[in-house]
Amino acid sequence: MKFLLIVLLVGSAVAFSPDWFPKTRRYSWSVGRDVQVLEGRTLIVNTINGRAKGPAIFAKQGDTLMVTVTNNLPDAGLSIHWHGMEMRGYQLYDGPIGLVQCAIAPGESMTYMFKVQEGPGTYWYHTHNEMFPAGHDMVRGPIIVMDKDGAAHLDRIFRPYDYTMGNERVLFYQDFAPNYIAHDYLMGLGGLRGIGGFDAEKGIALTAPWSGGMLNGGEENGFMQFNNGVYRFRLLNGASLTPMLWSIDGHRFKVVAADGSEVEPYEVDQVQIHLGERYDVLVKFNVDEPTNVWMRGASTAVTNPAAVVLTTLQLRPDSSYDFVEGPATTSPNPDPVLLNCNYYGEQEKCVSVTALTTKDYEFDHRPLLDDDKIDIHTADFFFTLPPNYGYFFALDGKTYIQNALPHKPMAFPDFDQAKDGNPHSNVMDLDLEKSVIIVFRSGAGIAHPLHVHGHKFEVLEEISRPKPNCFGKGLCDLPDLDTGFSAPVSELAKRKKRGVLKDVIIVPAFGAAVVRFNTDNPGVWFVHCHFDEHVDSGQGFVLNEGNWKAKSVPKDFPSCDYTGRLQGLTTANCNCDPEDMNPEWLCSKDYMCQHVQQQAPKH
Repeated sequence: MKFLLIVLLVGSAVAFSPDWFPKTRRYSWSVGRDVQVLEGRTLIVNTINGRAKGPAIFAKQGDTLMVTVTNNLPDAGLSIHWHGMEMRGYQLYDGPIGLVQCAIAPGESMTYMFKVQEGPGTYWYHTHNEMFPAGHDMVRGPIIVMDKDGAAHLDRIFRPYDYTMGNERVLFYQDFAPNYIAHDYLMGLGGLRGIGGFDAEKGIALTAPWSGGMLNGGEENGFMQFNNGVYRFRLLNGASLTPMLWSIDGHRFKVVAADGSEVEPYEVDQVQIHLGERYDVLVKFNVDEPTNVWMRGASTAVTNPAAVVLTTLQLRPDSSYDFVEGPATTSPNPDPVLLNCNYYGEQEKCVSVTALTTKDYEFDHRPLLDDDKIDIHTADFFFTLPPNYGYFFALDGKTYIQNALPHKPMAFPDFDQAKDGNPHSNVMDLDLEKSVIIVFRSGAGIAHPLHVHGHKFEVLEEISRPKPNCFGKGLCDLPDLDTGFSAPVSELAKRKKRGVLKDVIIVPAFGAAVVRFNTDNPGVWFVHCHFDEHVDSGQGFVLNEGNWKAKSVPKDFPSCDYTGRLQGLTTANCNCDPEDMNPEWLCSKDYMCQHVQQQAPKH
């Protein structure tokens, strides 16, 4: 009888706990455009399933995700990138158009399918096409990976539009950046607004004015409620143009994860979250009586004091108390300690992200390789001011190129470089089974968040340098590999102490960053700035890791017949106009080309 009871109990557990084993989780998304009121503003928005709040994906290690995306936009192709997912074995589903797929054309669908191999952490998804010609891009949202042995029945516990998990909260920030307007101006096509401004003392340039923002699709309505306790906030900056300082008045917090990897707790007052970055923090609320405080997501891109997403946190000791009504009236912490701050001269108590220590187990599959397997590369970037606005990378000391990807994806098995390639695709070739150092060096007047697809990397060092006199006047001098850092880069490369793991690194204005990773994931991986307008303007390059190509292309992949606006912006291949730029540089926008400038009528 006992044996039968045990069998019945085990059978019932297996029958009603399918999440005990890896599961295929299916989602169906329709991307469309409509008019919505968000944070009191009437906006044209591009959304998933009609909501500005992107549906969250909750999954476990080992699960398979199948996401069918249908494009119901009238005038734009699109693709989706799974930010922070290394896509090992699923390279073709990484998202970038021209690298691994063609655009999903209006009226077409595509199913993304990949196995969740990442450890527990905070990730996200977003579009990876050129910017939409109309409407704000709200096609983005969080991905939360849970431990494979965690709670069962995720589909019953977590709802896609409820960002709450017990004492955990997802805080997904976005801005209302008018991408296509700012883009058109800065590309010299519209002249609708001037450059925002430049502060030579701090080395900060602004490319577009603050236009508002929101938290969790605006559905928190400016208020969140908490009883006393310790809460984990998963912070994501899913904005297009706006880096952010995050804080809670009257509270310090402990940073416990960065870009999906666990770190040793580090206590601060504020954290800067640049575009694409994620930080998990622990906050303790311990009030004696109900009170309200401000939670601040303040833009660091402008000096306008209104450039902040404010949320009132209503706090109380426990449920026996009533919450206090009305907004908070509190002030920020005085003299705050800020993590991930790297603008030159921004503030005194500024702590580099390198102060974080990633937990040892995060490196279990990321061994240090022998010194004779270390390759050192440089990736230097610069930009030109409007009206000839564009971004350029020079790889390993070669020519500066405004990156342009081909129409036919480079990863396709029948891709022929001679026939299908774009001569302005900026490519860094990497051999497999090496330890790679990339030194990112900036000749630009703002900090840039650079994202590497297909890898998490160690941040070994980042430096800021005051260079106010070279802004907009030609290429700034760059840090020397032997003398510009705390030690020669060849010595940093051999360092046994592991750096904090990230997939986005902020390269300071006129500064540099040194990152390290192993070439153990063959593919064609995009490296780019996460300012939407910057990547569209050429600030990117390709890691050709192991000279990889797909063996075949899934049958349901989009055709490459679509030639709409998003496949046709980057049309020119030329040397840049010598009147405004170095004629040896390679430009990829027709209005920046010498032959176009010479043909233009003189005024």
